[in-house]
Amino acid sequence: MFPKNTWSLLPTKLKNLFAQEFGFISTATMPLVSDINNLTYNTPQPLFEKELKEIILHQIPGIADDYEYDTPQTIERFKTIQYSFERTQPVDAEASAHDGAIVLLSCGKDSLLTLGVARELDVDITPIHINDTTTPYENSFSLKTVKKIEKSSDINVHIITNNIEKLNDFETWNTSPTCLGYAHMITGFCFLALPFLHNNASMVLLGNQQNMNFSYRTKQGYIGFPSYDQTTTARHQQQKKLKLLNKHYRVLSLVEPLTDIAEVKILVSRYPELAKYQFSCNCLDGSNGKRWCHSCNKCARLSILMLAHGFDVKSIGLHSMLSRRFRDYYTLFGLNPEIDRYDKSTQARDQQLLAFYMAYTNGVTGQLMDLFKKMFLSEAVAREDELRDTFFKIYKTDLPGNLRTRLHGILKEELTDVQ
Repeated sequence: MFPKNTWSLLPTKLKNLFAQEFGFISTATMPLVSDINNLTYNTPQPLFEKELKEIILHQIPGIADDYEYDTPQTIERFKTIQYSFERTQPVDAEASAHDGAIVLLSCGKDSLLTLGVARELDVDITPIHINDTTTPYENSFSLKTVKKIEKSSDINVHIITNNIEKLNDFETWNTSPTCLGYAHMITGFCFLALPFLHNNASMVLLGNQQNMNFSYRTKQGYIGFPSYDQTTTARHQQQKKLKLLNKHYRVLSLVEPLTDIAEVKILVSRYPELAKYQFSCNCLDGSNGKRWCHSCNKCARLSILMLAHGFDVKSIGLHSMLSRRFRDYYTLFGLNPEIDRYDKSTQARDQQLLAFYMAYTNGVTGQLMDLFKKMFLSEAVAREDELRDTFFKIYKTDLPGNLRTRLHGILKEELTDVQ
């Protein structure tokens, strides 16, 4: 469900093209979370079929590693899904393009920083928030947060309600827990932005930061990614397909030059009015948490990244997670079942090494800080220059020249004191 004035402005041909592409994108992995193996669509074969399947195949190893699936069997299961389409030519339609950008606002640090930077760069933005309807408490809290951001920042955030997403949720099918249905969520977001692109913009600004490019080797020997469809490679594939609708369309990221620890520094120090709304814990529907569950590696990671810069974790609703009972949520202290694919790379471990060291030099105390001093302090001291160079450097991007130059000015200004 789109805002009425947005959908109504879309020509019929573009509506049909949207149905053709998003209908497939939003259901392609449904058989992986259900017992269905054949899907029949009353639309022509989508233009994005080949590329979407490639994105999903690259994401399967990481998810299989988290849920302890057999990776070859899962890949083969995906490859045997039968998709049937109408025997007609794909819809051929051209969308319009305007100066401006669509910002996908999830209320996590990536999207909040994107929002802050885009506004400072005077980009004409159209923020959209997608309510996927699959996690009632989380969705309710995020919508309330969006309203607060609207009021405090004087912006209008457009809400898309995506009930189709329930088809990708294991609870709908009463099957075992899995997130295989969300292996390509960001790709879906890009196409959900189409009605807003046609009416308002030529760019989609994603919150893809550099950590998404850090891969790792899974237990079964495959290459795993935190979120493959948030890698630079996948972003280029998404852009390539949107360009079929208009050659001026771009899929970009203002935070791609940054790692997690650099993002936290810039967001909290430069845009505190946005930072205080951070909300990105996806475990709330199964916990007693109100904003953060304090029972997952995402909460632990953000907690130590805040402390690394001397920020008060309470300012974003968190509390310190440095007592011994939180040990299993930090990849620095070893991989275990509590650590998901977002923290399995060597770089994720080293980023936490740097964060703990910076927190230590800030005088932060706690049982896990004592353990850090005993186990890793000497390594951190020896590698400090290397670690700062890796995690506080500005990585290359393919942003347009004028946008890149002004962005780099902001990033350099904020990171000089920690590089």
